[in-house]
Amino acid sequence: MLEEQTPTQTYPPELKRIKTFQSDVEELIQKQQISKAAIALAESERRVKKEEVSAQPSAPAPAYSAKILTLSGGLPPAAPKWNTSTLLAVVVLVLAVLGMGTGVYFFLKQNAPLQISPPRVNVKSGTAITLNTKESREKIVEKIRSHVQALSVPQNEVRVIPIVLDGKTITTTELLEEIEASVPAALLRALGTEPVLGVHGFRGGQPFLLFSVHSYDHAFDGILSWEPNLLREVGPLFGISVRNILGRVASTTSDILENTLTIKDVIIRNKDARVVLGPGEEKIFLYSFLDKETLVLTTNTDTLQFLIGKAWGGRLR
Repeated sequence: MLEEQTPTQTYPPELKRIKTFQSDVEELIQKQQISKAAIALAESERRVKKEEVSAQPSAPAPAYSAKILTLSGGLPPAAPKWNTSTLLAVVVLVLAVLGMGTGVYFFLKQNAPLQISPPRVNVKSGTAITLNTKESREKIVEKIRSHVQALSVPQNEVRVIPIVLDGKTITTTELLEEIEASVPAALLRALGTEPVLGVHGFRGGQPFLLFSVHSYDHAFDGILSWEPNLLREVGPLFGISVRNILGRVASTTSDILENTLTIKDVIIRNKDARVVLGPGEEKIFLYSFLDKETLVLTTNTDTLQFLIGKAWGGRLR
């Protein structure tokens, strides 16, 4: 009997081993005869060195000089190019600044106070009054008063009377000193250097004194403090005598109380004025600041109204 033959079992050929990082490491270990401990130690040392390097502060970048040097025979460095957006921004900024400056200029010019020069009008002058410092107060006052009364002026016209002292045009200080007026120093400093004596052609001629004013506040305060003596010291130039006004004999107490002068505020053509009233409430004397540069003393409200349209900055138009 034939022996049964056991069939031989065949196996498929072994698949080719896939190479991986781990297999490469194992192969390297076998070839180089390096232990895993040595590899781990080397890796640990590498990590420690890396940490030490990263822990050290980085050295500052070397500062380079702004000066550019060119190599001998080489091309010069190219000029820095302007960025288009930067250039546009600079142009817009410059235009904006110019526009704002132009706007501010025209705004200030438009809102600036209008400077109006007073028109120069030739005012006729009368014969000058000649004085000298050797004359007494009474003589000087009489010369001025008589000259004013003798001057004939057409209706609603003005004549200026020059005053000469020792061959020169009299100053405000000299005039007030010659008539011995007790003018406060503040008022004297606030008035202009040359007084203007004139006559308004109205009801036989109304005299006036016109002063330019440098400091309105000082002039206003000064003339208020001068009021008690103002009419007594200046009135004679205009033919006003306080003694004659108050000279009547009072027979009763009521007459004595009525025989006084009073000063009141009035408004004449929108101008504030101070008026001296006699015992019968008649207007004897008044003064007013026509503007902050013009002070007028006169004897008649009509003359003051006339001068409001004729005087400017201490001068006659």
